[in-house]
Amino acid sequence: MGWRAVVILSASLGLAACAGSVPPPTAQLGASAQAIQQAERAGALQHAPAEFQSAREKLAAADAAMREDERTQARRLAEQAQADAELATVRSQRATAQQAASAVRTLANPNAGLPNAGLPNAGMPGAGMPGAAGRAPAASATAPLAPSGMSGTSTWDSPRTLEGTP
Repeated sequence: MGWRAVVILSASLGLAACAGSVPPPTAQLGASAQAIQQAERAGALQHAPAEFQSAREKLAAADAAMREDERTQARRLAEQAQADAELATVRSQRATAQQAASAVRTLANPNAGLPNAGLPNAGMPGAGMPGAAGRAPAASATAPLAPSGMSGTSTWDSPRTLEGTP
C-alpha cells in the first residue's frame, strides 16, 4: 500500500503545481504590440515620444521575462506597455485635433494675426486709416475711359448706339 500512497501524493502535488502556475501572457503581449503599432500610426513618435519609448521598452522587457519563464512579471510589464502605448495614442490624437482646430480657426478668420484684424475691411488698402473704413479703394472708382497714350478726339469718350455709330 505504500507505493500507491506515493503515486497518489505525487499526482496530487503535480496537479497542485499546475493549478498554481500562471498561464503564459501571450494574448496580453499581442495586445500590447497592437497598442504600440496603433500609437505609432497616431503619430506618437512626434507627439508623445516619451510614452511611446516607454511602451516599447516595457514590451521588450516583457518578452525577456517570457524567455526566462517569469510569466507574472511578463504579464505585468505587458500590461504597463499597453497602458503607455494607449496614453501615447491619446496624446497624439489630442495634439492632432488641436492642430486641426487651429487650422480651422485660421481658415475661418484669416486676419486674426494682423494688427488691424478687428477693424472693418481690415485687409483692404488704407484700412486702419481714419475715415477709410467702409470705403472702396480709390483706384476702382476712377478708372480711365480711354487707353493711355491716345490723344485728340476719341470715340471712346462718346456714347455708342447698337449699330456702332455715334
